[in-house]
Amino acid sequence: MLLLGTCLASFVVVAAPPSNRFGRPVRGFPSPGDYPEGLAWDGTRLWCNNYSNGTLYAVDPADGRILRAHSGRGLPVLPEGLAWDGTHLWTCEWITGKIFKLRDTGTDIQVVAVFPPPALAGGTTGLEWDGTHLWLATWGQDGHSYSQLFKLDPTTLAVLQRFDLPVWWVEDLAWDGRYLWSTDWQFSIGFAIDPATGDTLHTYATPGPRPVGMAWDGTHLWISDTQKDSLWALDITRPTAVEQRTWSALKRAFR
Repeated sequence: MLLLGTCLASFVVVAAPPSNRFGRPVRGFPSPGDYPEGLAWDGTRLWCNNYSNGTLYAVDPADGRILRAHSGRGLPVLPEGLAWDGTHLWTCEWITGKIFKLRDTGTDIQVVAVFPPPALAGGTTGLEWDGTHLWLATWGQDGHSYSQLFKLDPTTLAVLQRFDLPVWWVEDLAWDGRYLWSTDWQFSIGFAIDPATGDTLHTYATPGPRPVGMAWDGTHLWISDTQKDSLWALDITRPTAVEQRTWSALKRAFR
């Protein structure tokens, strides 16, 4: 399985467009914490949670200035993905797999509800809202199998659909109105996901070696990196026809 993963990674890096064309960083700054994880965009601010100290930050997208910082009071100790549904923030915790619904009061962050992860899910890593449903990304159950993508009912978090992704270490999610976007943390690869099929496409090399967080601000795709301790806004306006040589097509060839 690991041999196939190595071949897969090499294949995708070759197929990815040059970094100065697609996925090009247009702005960047140091992350608010030393281990940035999930990202979310609420229409005005970036939100970023930090794995090493369990802190949730609100960040000015222009310069990275920390606007607010919250920790404790029921927030996950080891936070992963982040999402904004227009009213609430959502996040998840690595060890327990639990999913947290949060309310921003303007001065504080309150935990509204806590849900268990789906049955048979691996470690929870990514969350996103597509306007109707909540999406959850998880690693494989043993850490050495395909990652999973779950489409969830936003009220009950019941599983409506599940895909096995041709990725081993999927991370946070973003939604641009057409595709979900994510990364492979180990292989430094970003990609889009077709929400109807789970196919991966539009692969590109990420600006840092350990890409994690994802958010879409309506113009740029934001990404965080746990080794560079940085946040970047990426230009994804020129996707090329990588769909013809996607990870999913290669995966099917090996089945």
